[in-house]
Amino acid sequence: MHDQTTLESMGFMIRQGGVHVSRTIMLDELTTLFGQVEADAPPAAYQAAVRDHNCLAKRSGRTRQLTARHLAELYGLDPANPVHAGLRFFWSRDVAARPQLALLAAVARDSLLRDTMPAVLAKSPGEPVSREWLEEKIEALWPERFSPATRKSVAQNINSSLTKSGHLKGRVNKVRTQLQPAIGAAAYALYLAWLQGGRGELLLQSPYCRVLDVGSDRLLELAAQASARGWMVMRRVDNVVDVDFPALAPVAASAMQAGKDAAFNKELPHEQG
Repeated sequence: MHDQTTLESMGFMIRQGGVHVSRTIMLDELTTLFGQVEADAPPAAYQAAVRDHNCLAKRSGRTRQLTARHLAELYGLDPANPVHAGLRFFWSRDVAARPQLALLAAVARDSLLRDTMPAVLAKSPGEPVSREWLEEKIEALWPERFSPATRKSVAQNINSSLTKSGHLKGRVNKVRTQLQPAIGAAAYALYLAWLQGGRGELLLQSPYCRVLDVGSDRLLELAAQASARGWMVMRRVDNVVDVDFPALAPVAASAMQAGKDAAFNKELPHEQG
């Protein structure tokens, strides 16, 4: 696992908090935005599409500004951000994976979602996942941090996001379902684990692979299919697994170097005036 500075340079959000205080994974908005803005466009192009051109058809300027900010917080919206670069790479290659891809990116960048996922994943298919139950889990994770109203909002938003991703079903009474991960989602989950420094068996034990709700054998089957399609490279000898992402490696290498440079500069002694 890389140090915190490097992880942040790679596009992961380590700090506590997240968009789920007030929003979901915003899947519809993200889909529309990606349809309007090219994958290699700079961050300003995303902001202009939402705020200036109102591609998401928001009613007020303030709503446009908030939407642009929340989408940037959840998804990076910068081709130099490796988490975002991977999202757009697999997004364009596997349409069926898009809800799962959005959730995985949000898990990487929203600690509220990331830290509550294990409790939800521990539920068996068919078990209820009520808002009240999730509120209790949120309070246990962050005692007295949220007001009752905010805690309710976070629980509702997380449940909504997990319904969009396929982990839950139901409009009012949410029930746990067994996720059927797509090929692109399996590749992206492994990519996120790889970005964080995971190798070998540690890749399959990452929180991103666990989000996909299936065992290691199934993940490896999906990864093999992604490798056959040229989306990644997977080599497996007995129980030893090695993966690589040649199309995304340059962005990751550049971000990692930036992180190392930032960490080095932090350690330099300050000049005395």
